[in-house]
Amino acid sequence: MTTVNLPFIDKYKPKTLQQIQGQSLALQELRTAVVSKKPALLYGPVGSGKTASVYALANDLGYEIIEINASDVRNKDAINSIIGSSLQQMSLFAKGKIILVDEVDGIAGNSDRGGVPALVELISAAKQAVVMTANDPWDSKFTPLRKVSRLIEFVSLSPQVIVSFLQQICQQEKIQASEDVLKKIARKANGDLRSAILDLESLGRGTLTIAADDVALLDDRLREQSMTDALRLVFKSTKPQETLQAFERVDADLSEVQLWVEENLPREYTGQDLYQGFTSLSKADVFNGRILRWQHWRFLVYINTLLTAGISLAKQEKTPGFVEYKRNSRILRYWMAKQKRLKLQGILQQLPGTMHGSSRQLMKEVLPYVRFMARKNKQFSFGLEKEDLLYLVK
Repeated sequence: MTTVNLPFIDKYKPKTLQQIQGQSLALQELRTAVVSKKPALLYGPVGSGKTASVYALANDLGYEIIEINASDVRNKDAINSIIGSSLQQMSLFAKGKIILVDEVDGIAGNSDRGGVPALVELISAAKQAVVMTANDPWDSKFTPLRKVSRLIEFVSLSPQVIVSFLQQICQQEKIQASEDVLKKIARKANGDLRSAILDLESLGRGTLTIAADDVALLDDRLREQSMTDALRLVFKSTKPQETLQAFERVDADLSEVQLWVEENLPREYTGQDLYQGFTSLSKADVFNGRILRWQHWRFLVYINTLLTAGISLAKQEKTPGFVEYKRNSRILRYWMAKQKRLKLQGILQQLPGTMHGSSRQLMKEVLPYVRFMARKNKQFSFGLEKEDLLYLVK
């Protein structure tokens, strides 16, 4: 029987409210709201424990929990259909039920889509506990939602709280790390406990000791996310907001990212999902063309959004199982062509100074004649090294 090594983030997920770090006041308010069935809106920075607290509380109370991601119910019809039906269904085996609407930032509040008014109408008459989470609830579109909800703030976690939790993990995993090392990891996480746990696992994987020098690599190695990790986040995530920064720590420009997405999109999506994915990809290419023609670099943000959230939203549900991502062959061809061009430019720069002109002019107007003359008469060297001359005529 093989042992499954769970990621730290899953292995040490809090099971009860007692295991939630640094949010004692918020947890008291959350429990009160859920027990009294008063709609609650949890807000605070990423990694502060909002969603984890709801699951821990449900476990403490013996409640069933139904999680609905707001990005899947952005308009009135979807909200009435999905959330409305969930509110009407009674729990069969649990004592009660919590409807968790995660990341309500993604709900449309304008009159055309009517997401927020529909949600307000439903939760106002709800007989089940409703908990919503948001990063920023102060947008004007959420004014009606704030009026009918109990706002509960989850504060950014202090480095001391994060260090304490990391110490517990190190003890369980038998990882040797000084308090100073853990403090450095905590400071880099900037209040995000989830990020700190991921960093600790990355540094501690395959070793029993984490040194101070290892933490210095976080900026270069860990923050430099691999392309496959970034693609997996975009293709598998059900929360498009989380994908927007997927490629920021990848050592590749958006043109290369686009080729990676193009190559691997058919490996993840099929049918209508694949069609929608390539539609988003083609729109990104349109904006890329506008940048090349007009030098309007502000369009980069649109390209990034289309390649991340746009691709993520194209799917109805994530594809189960592991998918091996492959490099687009065009990337290698582009690299080889670039190296060849740089080599030729270097050779042309050795030609006599009387041949004034840019590298582009020399490549287009001079190179063909140099090649022709060198092939016809080997006595023409043009002052070039023999190796460079042979490269030109081959």
